[in-house]
Amino acid sequence: MATPDQPAPSVQSRPATQGADSRTIIGKGVVITGEISGTGDVEIRGTISGSITLKNNIATISKSGVAQASVTAKNVDVSGRVEGDIIAEELVVIRKDSTVAGNVNAPRVSLEDGAHFKGSVDMQSAKRQAAPEPQRKPTPPSAPPTPPRTGSSSQRNPDAASSQKQ
Repeated sequence: MATPDQPAPSVQSRPATQGADSRTIIGKGVVITGEISGTGDVEIRGTISGSITLKNNIATISKSGVAQASVTAKNVDVSGRVEGDIIAEELVVIRKDSTVAGNVNAPRVSLEDGAHFKGSVDMQSAKRQAAPEPQRKPTPPSAPPTPPRTGSSSQRNPDAASSQKQ
């Protein structure tokens, strides 16, 4: 977590020299219902309901942005509001005065002082999650179960049978 002495990590995955067309901005007055996916970075200043999937890119929810959506990206930077789960390959930053209501899954998570968060955090790396479980040796077949005895205990005990008839 970031402290006042340490600023939150910067969410950046590319050199600043890359062209301006690699980032899409969803404007403040825009409302989208559905799925956003692609190969560029996306900044949400408006509202999206649905899902955001940017496997190798950055999803930014700005101060005016609202994502009522699941968000999956390489890095996720939240300054606005997210209502849904967040999955990041590298880093999730939840900034001061932002709100996240959902589960966060990323190897690195930064929660700034003053952020509002309700959910769980899983900081296992994607590589560890995708690792197959160790194979178990098959267990040898067990002996067949013994058949149940016929007749009840009351039939073998004449006193018990006579007390049941009364």
